[in-house]
Amino acid sequence: MNHIFNWPVWLVVVTCGTLVQVFKVTVYSITKRHFDLAVVAQGRGLPSLQASILSCMFILVALRSGWYSGQTAFVLVFAVIVIHDTVKLRVAASRQREVVFHLVASLPDAGLFHQRVAGFLDPRTHQVSHVVVGVVFGGLFALAFGIGSG
Repeated sequence: MNHIFNWPVWLVVVTCGTLVQVFKVTVYSITKRHFDLAVVAQGRGLPSLQASILSCMFILVALRSGWYSGQTAFVLVFAVIVIHDTVKLRVAASRQREVVFHLVASLPDAGLFHQRVAGFLDPRTHQVSHVVVGVVFGGLFALAFGIGSG
């Protein structure tokens, strides 16, 4: 198990992202009571793929390069920008999707096409809690598997 700690940063981050998506498929398949492979292609959901990968990368780079290195500063700024964008803009986009969802769902002719469109516009697809869980998951993954030389 000691050789895991010598993996390069990129490999630990890719592994973290893969496990996030496997976890997501498992959780969503259990809650929907059918295997939902389409979730693999989604960054949104519980946990957030972007938040998991960036928090994992930040902690790995900080542990391996030091807090005052240029690499750590770059990853921190990048992570803050992307996570802020995910939280703030996704909330605004969710509000817009919620209004369109209710408009499409309330149409008098709610046939198969309208139901499919309403399903794509479902506002419950990305929440702030998903981002928080993603940050925690990525951080803990980096602490568990990323300490070592890289």
